[in-house]
Amino acid sequence: MKKQLFILSFIFSACTTGVELESVDYTTLFTDSNSKVWIVNKMLLQDANIAPIKNEGKDILIFHHNGHCDLIAMKDLTLKPVRKGSFTLDSKKRLMSIIFDDSKHWNFEIPYITEDSVLLNATKKSDIPYSIQIKPFPEL
Repeated sequence: MKKQLFILSFIFSACTTGVELESVDYTTLFTDSNSKVWIVNKMLLQDANIAPIKNEGKDILIFHHNGHCDLIAMKDLTLKPVRKGSFTLDSKKRLMSIIFDDSKHWNFEIPYITEDSVLLNATKKSDIPYSIQIKPFPEL
């Protein structure tokens, strides 16, 4: 019996030897292959959430498939121009960088991605001191 288990485990392990796994490309997650609107659900500074409680006061981030992104407070959507920038995403290292037209750099590590949210932890090189949790824009 032990001999059979050894042989089976050898066969199954031999089937995967040398197979390289491809890393997941998260670009589609952020852009939906076109553009996708995210709400900044939480702004985490140490252990405190400093984001507004009501959705009307929260910011939204729009990631476009061409690498552009827009940031605006939801309450300002039709009143003010959006803050424009561009983003790069390294899916393998789970890093994101957003560079705004005013030369502000937001650099993030992506510690988790769930079905309803993404956490972006600010790195030491980032021009913002807090991390953000984004969620897909809610149904109205």
